[in-house]
Amino acid sequence: MMELALGLEKSGKPFIWVLRPPTGFDSKSEFKSEWLPEGFAERMTETKKGFLVKKWAPQLEILCHRSTGAFLSHCGWNSVLESLSQGVPIIGWPLYAEQPYNSKMIQEVGVSVELARGNEGELSSEDVQKVIEQVMDGSKGEEMRKKAAVIAEKISAAMREDKEAGGHQKGSSIRSVDDFLATITSAKVVI
Repeated sequence: MMELALGLEKSGKPFIWVLRPPTGFDSKSEFKSEWLPEGFAERMTETKKGFLVKKWAPQLEILCHRSTGAFLSHCGWNSVLESLSQGVPIIGWPLYAEQPYNSKMIQEVGVSVELARGNEGELSSEDVQKVIEQVMDGSKGEEMRKKAAVIAEKISAAMREDKEAGGHQKGSSIRSVDDFLATITSAKVVI
C-alpha cells in the first residue's frame, strides 16, 4: 500500500483511490492513516492530484467519465467488463480465483498491462510509476485506448436494440436473454 501510494504520487497523474484496509486487517474496520506514507493524504488534498475515498465509490460512474484514462483492477470479470464497456484500458493486479486468467487474456488482447500478481510479491513505487506512465503517456497506452474503444463498441452493439428496425434487430446479448426467457417460460414444470 505504501509503494502504491508513492508510485501514484511520483507519476504526477491525477487519480481516485478507493482505500480499504490492507490484507491481514478486517476489511470492515476504519482506515488508519498509518497505512499510507506520512503526509500523503494531506499532500493529495493540497495538490488536488489524488482523491482518496474510504470504503466505496461508484466504480461504473467513474469509469464512464471521459477523463478516466486507466483503471487499476484486480481483473475480476465484472470489473473488466465495466472498464472495457467504457473503453478504459486496465492496469491489472490479479489476486486470486479467475483473476490471473482474466488478466492474461486482456493483456493478450492488448487492453491491459499487468502491474503485479497476487499480494505476496514485491512491488516498488518505481514499478507503479513506470506502468502508469506507460499506460497514460506512451504509444502503448494510445494503442491500448484504441483497442479498448473497439471492444467498447462491440459490447455496446451486443446490448443494443435497433429501434429504427422496429426493434427487430437485437444485439447478441439481448437475443440470448430473450431466448433464455422464452425457454424457461415455455418449459413444463416437473414436480
